[in-house]
Amino acid sequence: MGRGVVWTVFQKEMLDLLRDRKTLLGTFLVPLVIIPFVFFLLGMSYSNVEKEARAYVPIAIEGESGLVAALKEIPGVRILAPDDPEQALQAGTLRAVITIPPAFDEKIRTGGTAELTVSYDSTNQKSVYARDVIEQTVKTYSQKIVANRLKQAGLSEGAIEPIASTFQNVATEERLSGGMLAGIIPLMLVVSLASGGVASANDLIAGEKERGTLESLMTAPIAANHILTAKLLTVMVMSCLSAAASLVSLSLVLGLGPLDMEGAGFTLGFISPSTLLVLVLTILVLAATFAGLELVLSTIAKSFKEGQTYMSGVIFVAMVPSYMLMPLNPVDVPAYYYFLPVFNGVALCKEVFYGKVDPLHGLIGLGTSLVYVAVIIALTSKLFRREGAVVKN
Repeated sequence: MGRGVVWTVFQKEMLDLLRDRKTLLGTFLVPLVIIPFVFFLLGMSYSNVEKEARAYVPIAIEGESGLVAALKEIPGVRILAPDDPEQALQAGTLRAVITIPPAFDEKIRTGGTAELTVSYDSTNQKSVYARDVIEQTVKTYSQKIVANRLKQAGLSEGAIEPIASTFQNVATEERLSGGMLAGIIPLMLVVSLASGGVASANDLIAGEKERGTLESLMTAPIAANHILTAKLLTVMVMSCLSAAASLVSLSLVLGLGPLDMEGAGFTLGFISPSTLLVLVLTILVLAATFAGLELVLSTIAKSFKEGQTYMSGVIFVAMVPSYMLMPLNPVDVPAYYYFLPVFNGVALCKEVFYGKVDPLHGLIGLGTSLVYVAVIIALTSKLFRREGAVVKN
């Protein structure tokens, strides 16, 4: 009987939400359309800036040296002579200013070390590119000078490099792919799970309370726990659908976007049945955690607008652990993180994408998550059964 009631209420809530265009836009349009579009614009913007920076590199040179000829040979480099080079650099008409002191070449000929100054604007990406071009040119020019000095001394270039190091990367293609995704997907998953259910959770209690429909539903011969369970499942489904839409959008970005994935050895070989199971369970417990928390806030809220204000805190709760763990390798994640809500889910997601989940971490992370879910649901149930919490004041 109870299961049938829950299923009936669940169907009713899902049907109402799917009829709501605002809910559909928030759940599917943003992840599926806006996110890939933003990534596409960012990729195009960076690509255009780099092309422009390479095609035209205006610089000014104060002083004389044989280095000037080497700079003129670089494609795109243009030597300008404005009246005020520093002001031109600030205005962006120059990308860099090179100051070569007197007797620069003389010091080099006598075997000394000559110094020059390169002024650039670190807030201008094109100026930073010009600095890199100058730095590489100076390095190449210096290597030629060193080679000539060694030749005059009757030595080979190997005389100043007695040790040659070979670095071998032990990471497999699976770990490389997983490591790249481990910095992006946990963030997208957790934020999507938190944000995907916000609109539905706010509407299912605060919204219905404001419209007066929740009070009517509570007077029906249906147990309050059955109603709450149906609403919890509804919010979880919307959260998971939002997370799935985010994963699809990320796939579109990686597959069709302007990001250069060639030569990256991209593969999903790090996914195994066991890690996939852990990922699915982690997503479910995180969805239940956020759904329960959002229903608590929606129950406390006296109006739909007040509920929206409370819900903004849920996104913050999701983002903090995601950003804190983003740069960490799973081996560097502190053990106590697996006992903390949301932190444990993000940590387990990172282990999944690195291709190996520690069984102890899995048990602790999923176990503690279930405890937090139980506590949140118990709190929600207690608030939900209070007459004042579901009746509009």
